[in-house]
Amino acid sequence: MMKKLLLIAGFSIGLVAMNAQIMQGNFIIDPYIGIPNWANSLFYGQYDGSSTSVSNYKTVGGALSYGGRFEYMIADKVGVGADVNYEVSGFSFDYTDYQYDASGAVIYVNGDPQFRSYTDKYTAKKLRAMFRLNYHFFQSDKVDVYTGFAAGYKSAKREYTTEPSNPMSTNESADKALVPISTRLAIGTKIYFTQNIGAHVELGVFGGGLIQFGLSAKF
Repeated sequence: MMKKLLLIAGFSIGLVAMNAQIMQGNFIIDPYIGIPNWANSLFYGQYDGSSTSVSNYKTVGGALSYGGRFEYMIADKVGVGADVNYEVSGFSFDYTDYQYDASGAVIYVNGDPQFRSYTDKYTAKKLRAMFRLNYHFFQSDKVDVYTGFAAGYKSAKREYTTEPSNPMSTNESADKALVPISTRLAIGTKIYFTQNIGAHVELGVFGGGLIQFGLSAKF
């Protein structure tokens, strides 16, 4: 009798471990990395090397964005939650220009204008916080396929600096996004390794990287 009970208990535990389907009342957390960083993809090819006065052109912030999603299942196939992501983009380059004094006049030595090297740097730090609605249209024991729509707010801090100071270039900063609204339309898949832990990949437009991937945990 004891052997039968142990066998039934082991079989039941195995079934629970294999069943990773989501259902009403589940919480889902998805930390992720996004690629590409769209702004840096554009900045990367901005300078073609045709000007001999510009050198050491490079992007700032890398090719990745970082974020996380939280979702609560209000029904077996419908979840609501939030999507937050952050990215840094920009560029910097060195160039040669006249050397200026404190009044902004060009410095001359023995009648010849003096030159020096400068570095221009542009940086944009963007934070998106969006309300999210997901529809999970296919589920199996280990696979969950969904589509999602998100909309919310985007903030940005932009800075343009020149070092050392150059009167021909103005240091500027702004704490406002050009378009303060962010949206996202996406389709994704989660694959669970255990009942609660898995991985996900998402393909989407706007509101972050074209491809987002990372871990997935449900409770």
